[in-house]
Order: sequence, then C-alpha cells, then structure tokens
Amino acid sequence: MPRTEPYRAWATFQFTGASGRINECDLLIAVPGGLHLLELKGHPGQVVNHGDTWQFHGDDRVRTLRNPLHLTDLKAKELKGQLERAARTLGMDPRQVPFIKPAVFLHDPGLVSGLDDFQRTAVYGRNEGTSGLPKIWDDLLGRPPERESWRVTPVAGQRLELLMQKIGISHSTAHLRFGDDWKLEPRALDAGPGWEDRLAVRDDGLVQESGRVRIYLAGQAASDEQRAKVDRAARREYQVLQGINHRGIVQAAQIREHQGGPAILFRHRESDLRLDAYLDAYGGQLTPLLRLDLVRQLAEAVRYAHNRSLYHRALAAVPSTCRPARTEASRCCASPTGRPRPVTSRPPCTARWGILRWTVA
Repeated sequence: MPRTEPYRAWATFQFTGASGRINECDLLIAVPGGLHLLELKGHPGQVVNHGDTWQFHGDDRVRTLRNPLHLTDLKAKELKGQLERAARTLGMDPRQVPFIKPAVFLHDPGLVSGLDDFQRTAVYGRNEGTSGLPKIWDDLLGRPPERESWRVTPVAGQRLELLMQKIGISHSTAHLRFGDDWKLEPRALDAGPGWEDRLAVRDDGLVQESGRVRIYLAGQAASDEQRAKVDRAARREYQVLQGINHRGIVQAAQIREHQGGPAILFRHRESDLRLDAYLDAYGGQLTPLLRLDLVRQLAEAVRYAHNRSLYHRALAAVPSTCRPARTEASRCCASPTGRPRPVTSRPPCTARWGILRWTVA
C-alpha cells in the first residue's frame, strides 16, 4: 500500500457500538476509492458452500462457518454510526464520514474457491493467487469509488484518524472474560438485535470445558429502566431453565455480569453446529430413518418441556444445534487440487433446542 495520503489502515482493533456490542475488527483500510472493513480468513484448501454455510476442506480437517460477510456488515454499520457520533461531538459534519464497505478477504495462497455466485458477493482472494475469486487490490482496493461521496481525500483521511481516536478503538481484552474462570473467543459466534453469542473455554486449569456465552446487550444510550428490563429478561431466561435436565435442551450453567450486559453460560461444544447449518452441510447424507430420528429428538424435547409447564414463544432452526456423534466415519476422496482430503460423515447427531425464549405457564 502506498505510504501517502489518503492511504491509511487500522488493524486488529475493537470498538464498542451504540448497542453495547464489543466489535472485533481485522482491518479497516482507507484508499482513494473508499473505506473498507475487511474480515480476514486464512483457512487453506478448498472452500465450498451449502446456502450461507461455508466449508473449508483442508488436508487435515474440515472447518465449517457461516458466511462472515453478514457479521462484517453489522460491524461496518455500527462503526459508521459511532464515527458519525464522534463527528457531531467534535463539531464536524457527520455526512462527511464516508460509507464503510464490508468485504471478506480469503488470503491463503493455495485456496481454491467453490463458492456459488450468491456467496461470492464481496469475497476476494489474493491479488497474485489462483483462487478464482476477484482480486483484493485489482477488483476492490485499487478501483475508483463507486460513488463520488464514497471517495476518501487526504483531508478525509486525516479526519478519520481523529474520529477513530475519539471513539476509543483499543486492544483491551477485558470483554473476553466471563468471571474468573472462563475466556471468551475474540470473534462472536452469532449475533442479532440486542444479543451476541461467543464460544467460551474454561482456563482455570482445573478441568477442560467449553461453553457458549449469550450476552444481552443493553446499549450505551439505554436508560436505567431499559437496562433493568434487559437484566430481568436475562435472569428470567436463566431461572426458568433451572431444574430442566434433558439432552435435547441446552443447559444454562451460570449467569454473570459482563461488560456488555448480563450474560448466561450455556453448555456447548465447539463442534456443535446450528441445525440449519448442519442440514445445509450434511442434509444430503441423511437417510429417511435419520431424518425421522432428528424430528423425534426435537419433539421429545418439546414434550419434556411442556410436561414441566415450560412453554416456548418461538421455535426455529436458528437457535437449535446438532451435536455430531463421537463415532464419526471418515473416507477419502480427491479434491479439485488433486490432493486427497478427508470428508467427515456427520450423521448421526444429537439435536437440541438451543437458547430459546422459554416461559413458565
């Protein structure tokens, strides 16, 4: 990148959004063509998708994740909102804050893309690579702005530096703790309006254990009444799940205060997949018998809850998870690169209703 204005970059930083969400960002880069927030992924091998579920098939393992563009877009919008607030505070015109365009950069040199046309949107590969994806410099960072209002001038670049300092970007890790015993992953596992989930690992040295922490976000501008309402909702969620012991319903283990708001620790393994992601990736391998078993497991969990006067307000595939069986079979097949890759056959699995809004009848 040229060492001249308006070229600037901010790498591996975090900021707090107006919602109270702690946003971890890989790279914000200003070029004459605009301001870009890049999510970096360095997984090797071949990437394919089933809907918005991506799978990276490497030599040693298969990595599964959701299209990271959605969460990057949420971060970009929150960052722009905070920069506009900072501009007003400093007496600047908030309309001078340029649009922040989200993108995903798959930077492994040997990556081969099998993403379909829908999932390739705003996804880029190395400039000198052979991934089959658009090139990060030629097709994004080095191009002229799509709109003149998106252009970053030397003056705008200097202004951005002041605004980034004003919103308090930092490298603090205080938000990555859940009590004294649990460490949270820097990247959010999932997020939505008013909440976010992060993987957690117990690091006190006593036992090896993992979980999933849901943080209920009150928001920076929330009143005391609104914060109390969020706190009551989180505690009610935790209380109604106490005494519920069924393999088909995720267990709430602890509730604590977190920097972003009240938070609940749920039993969870890193290998657990959301039900919709599991079906996208492995649904084609499910026999009719296994499909019936999956439905039976979910139905039994709902009946168990109903028999204990616990009712749900909403059921969907999103808050449900599948825990693959330990007896996973592997076979070997040739990848498009000519190298063999392991293919994991996930079924059968244990299906569980995840973090739902339960209420007592």
